[in-house]
Amino acid sequence: IPILAKAASAHDGIHWLKSTVESWSLNADQARARLADGGEVSASLAVAADGRLSPAREAAGIRAFARPYPQSALVLNFGHRSDHGFVSTEFHTETGPFTQVPLPGRRSSLVWVVKPETAQELAALDDATLSERIEQQMQSVLGRVSVEAGRQIYPMSAASPARFAQNRVALVGEAAHVFPPIGAQGLNLGIRDIDDLIGIASENRGDPGASRSLAAYDTRRRPDIWARSGAVNLLNMSLLSDMLPAQLARSAGLNALG
Repeated sequence: IPILAKAASAHDGIHWLKSTVESWSLNADQARARLADGGEVSASLAVAADGRLSPAREAAGIRAFARPYPQSALVLNFGHRSDHGFVSTEFHTETGPFTQVPLPGRRSSLVWVVKPETAQELAALDDATLSERIEQQMQSVLGRVSVEAGRQIYPMSAASPARFAQNRVALVGEAAHVFPPIGAQGLNLGIRDIDDLIGIASENRGDPGASRSLAAYDTRRRPDIWARSGAVNLLNMSLLSDMLPAQLARSAGLNALG
């Protein structure tokens, strides 16, 4: 985040308003955001990159369909003795993915998906015991582990909007797709959201938020998002079952994700 903040501050084409959006006003000609500091900003296109509960998506009148999973994610940072080489490692377990994401230095972030009651039990462990559990789960690929302060638990769910753009608003990231953290597919999809939106906006410079432009974005993103979301959800559900059909579904999901 500090690197992104530095890059944004140095970019001549970015005006960084360090305030939150209090409310949205969307009409046929523009999107207008009222800010918490009393200011306003308007544009022909608003990009909703405000997460799975996206207020911008709601203001645009785009419904989202959510489905909870019998899983929770324990999220924390930890130090380790061996160098990660900026490589992320993911283990698929019977309760969900266990994913290590490299941070600068000999530190990593962890997303450990387990049953909700297990997440609470893990979060309640003392530092030494939890560190040992993480090292065992990782098969000591990074050597001795030492957890850092700050543990968070997130209930797992899947969500998909009825459309990916409408009423001067285009959805990207978790405003457009929510599913379990497997294979960095959420990040990959988010990058492609932005890439496609930039391309379509460039083709419609006169009014990138016009209905024709938003319809083109919706059409372009729909097959990619649906296919990836379906594959990830299928793979996640297969992790929760030892039945042969579920194992076959797991193989199909892994193949679909490439």
